Amino acid sequence: MIMNFFSRRTAIAAMSALALAACGNDAKTTPPAGNGGGKSANTELGHLKGSPDAPVTLIEYASPTCPACKYWHDSILPVVEEEYIATGKVKLIYREFPLHQPDVPAYLVAMCAGEDKYFDVLDELFEYQSGIVDAARNGVLKAALQTIGQRHGIETEEQFDACMNDSSLRTQMADVYATAEKYNVTGTPTFVIDGKVQQFERMNSADRVKASLNEALAAKGVDAPAAAEPAESGDTDTTDSE
Repeated sequence: MIMNFFSRRTAIAAMSALALAACGNDAKTTPPAGNGGGKSANTELGHLKGSPDAPVTLIEYASPTCPACKYWHDSILPVVEEEYIATGKVKLIYREFPLHQPDVPAYLVAMCAGEDKYFDVLDELFEYQSGIVDAARNGVLKAALQTIGQRHGIETEEQFDACMNDSSLRTQMADVYATAEKYNVTGTPTFVIDGKVQQFERMNSADRVKASLNEALAAKGVDAPAAAEPAESGDTDTTDSE
């Protein structure tokens, strides 16, 4: 199911339907143990990686079941983290953009684990992407996501079901999703650097990402990280966005 609409009410309803269709609808009341009630602690619209005072902002809209998103997460993000985020030059704001049936419940697990564990859960969602997709096809997505959740404080089935039925988290995700309208986001991954949407062709290799980030830093009079000069020869395209 691809959600190509941005009405807040419609987005909330669609996310509720996706979560309940994928993982059942037995409402429970016990909150997950991981974060004191299952609420994401981040006040940003999205999830912050890096210093909030970094001069350049990189926004990523992504789906945990998108192959191009997994490629970027596995192959390019580590370079960005080491050379730009860890050095305080760039902050990443990760925003949920659900595209497929497993996405909403998968993101709910990450949110229920708590903001301090959000990216740890996200790492696992990408690591086990093919297994999660297969589980959804075979009608056992709930069990697959429960296994991940148990490693991050969502220890019982009651807590998992409470997470899936937490309307405040679905509303929070819908609010994040609605920000995509500003940038005309229709697929994943989509990247925005300091308010400017980047063509995926500029973001599908480490060297191209470096060039884009260095350009944004230069526009603010900030030097690029010492190790962040792109190679002379351009990388070949390796994947397409969805």
